[in-house]
Amino acid sequence: MRGINKISFPARWIAVGSITSETSALAVTGRDVATVDALAATKMVKLSPLDPGSYAMLLRFRADGNADLDSVLEMYAARGADHYSRVATLTILTGTQDTDTSTIHFIDEVTATNEDLIYDGEENITTGDNHIASYYLRTLGNDRFIFIASDLDSTTVYVDVCWLYE
Repeated sequence: MRGINKISFPARWIAVGSITSETSALAVTGRDVATVDALAATKMVKLSPLDPGSYAMLLRFRADGNADLDSVLEMYAARGADHYSRVATLTILTGTQDTDTSTIHFIDEVTATNEDLIYDGEENITTGDNHIASYYLRTLGNDRFIFIASDLDSTTVYVDVCWLYE
């Protein structure tokens, strides 16, 4: 990962939320803050406000269900009360490594497409082979992020974040 020697990692992962319902990628008329805020909590995970002082985040994902189930997450970002823009489409694959609960497994592959927030910034740390994968993203001034599942093969997908500081 670029610049890894300049990053200090906080001591823990923060469980941000879970998604239990699919929804289509946000339409042109559905990307304003009011419309996004009106989405059902089961259809999105919201990261807002951004942890003060952080310049990037490391994301990891968990899911229930069997190994090799894939889900597709659409990731959007906004600055303040402005409109959201898609920054990436993440296809995640469930591995077999259990979390603290034997029915929830870590995602072992993250494949990113449609990366629209590139500035020495997005990087998959995909391990495969039933290890824990993660996704690194520089925030570039965005202070609101949401995830929706446009394809949900597991019953529930969980999002965890680790804020990064220089």
